[in-house]
Amino acid sequence: MGRKKDREEAFKLIYQTEINKEDFQEQLDYYFSENDLPPASRDYIADLVAGVNLRIAEIDDCIVGYLASSWKIDRISRVDLAILRLGYYEIKYRDDVPKGAAINEAVDLAKKYGSETSGKFVNGILANIS
Repeated sequence: MGRKKDREEAFKLIYQTEINKEDFQEQLDYYFSENDLPPASRDYIADLVAGVNLRIAEIDDCIVGYLASSWKIDRISRVDLAILRLGYYEIKYRDDVPKGAAINEAVDLAKKYGSETSGKFVNGILANIS
């Protein structure tokens, strides 16, 4: 599929996990049973989704540190939060993804799926994290 598309699919699964409050492994298993993907795509998507879900408290604590003092994490849209979590994970844990690429891809996802201001918001938070 390619990293861009894999990342987008991982974002959708991270978002779905947040909205449905379902077990991420069950969602991954179902997704992979319904989609025939090359091994590299499966591995990348699984790593992103599992990595975010297993480190969600760490990720959210870091994100909160970059919010304006009047903001709390529950004020962030679920779309933006899923993108921020994904971007954080790639920046901190994927050595094969350049930090700039992780930020740019996250901003692209925010522009595609978020609100009018999501791209700038995601860029500002992730640029500070990196």
